Amino acid sequence: MLFRKARTFVVDFDTLADPRVAQFLSFGLVTGTFLLPEPEKPAAAPDADHRSRRAWETIEALRKVKGLTVKLDRRLLDREVLIGAMRRHKATLLTVNPDLKTACNGLPAVVLSEIHSLFKPQFLPGTELRVKVTKKGKEKNEGIGYLDGGVKVVIENASEIVGNDIDVIVQGTLDTNVGRVVFARPKFVEVN
Repeated sequence: MLFRKARTFVVDFDTLADPRVAQFLSFGLVTGTFLLPEPEKPAAAPDADHRSRRAWETIEALRKVKGLTVKLDRRLLDREVLIGAMRRHKATLLTVNPDLKTACNGLPAVVLSEIHSLFKPQFLPGTELRVKVTKKGKEKNEGIGYLDGGVKVVIENASEIVGNDIDVIVQGTLDTNVGRVVFARPKFVEVN
């Protein structure tokens, strides 16, 4: 388990209706009590919208996750009541809605897309970087620079500008046994 201490979490309806939430929590990284809004049961309203059905599917999936205690409260469908429950239970909000995090005014809240962003590649092709060319590379016309954290940047056509900072555009990356290498080209080409 990633987070050893069991905590209390609040989940809003929009998040509850997103099936990815149950998948994420099924990894067992988080334990504790989950205060969830109780949507209208699909059996009670056959014409209930698909979001309510998905929310109930998420609730049923969460009830099966070891280490989670699920508590339902219909009042949590109201935003102000939900925020009040966060205060009262010293709970952390898990949400897919950045606006709801903002409305929490500093209460602990995590937008699930923020977690996803942490694991996205940092150096996608087309990304612009500023790098100091520190030495010549092994290949002709190649310059070498380093980013914070020691990430090596191989820059084509940069061997003649050692010691200078240069704007580059990432062409690709390679993960090696000694770390990641970024391949780039100068953003601006000098015209004679």
